[in-house]
Amino acid sequence: MKRMRATTAALLGVLLVCGACSHDSTTSPSSTSTSTTTGAAPTVSESFTGTLPVGGFKFYTFNISVNGTVNVTLNSVTGSFVPATVQVGLGIGTPSGIDCSTTVTATAGVNSIAPQATGTFGPGLFCVRVYDVGNLFSPASFNITIAHP
Repeated sequence: MKRMRATTAALLGVLLVCGACSHDSTTSPSSTSTSTTTGAAPTVSESFTGTLPVGGFKFYTFNISVNGTVNVTLNSVTGSFVPATVQVGLGIGTPSGIDCSTTVTATAGVNSIAPQATGTFGPGLFCVRVYDVGNLFSPASFNITIAHP
């Protein structure tokens, strides 16, 4: 019986030591992954134009070869019965069939010169989705700029 208690105590001691080691290793990768999410500044600028249907969307794909920042700027939204202050949705994500599954979204108007949607992404194929958030009464012409590494 004494031997079993000693073995149990030793086993508990080993588990405590292993738990402490496990805690240290969890902290280390998270600080490493934070440094890998930062990346290159945008060096490529692509402009897209299109016509946004009432209640609809358009999306454009682009490729990133390194980790870096993606900035999307809505340059203009115009059209008959489209007020200069109209807000539309912007999203950055990955292509999904005939749509773009967005992970970063924003509602944007053209009154800002700064990017309205931005995010940090790793290498791969991505997309930008422009969509009506319920404010359009007629189709609208738009122009966006996608800046990426």
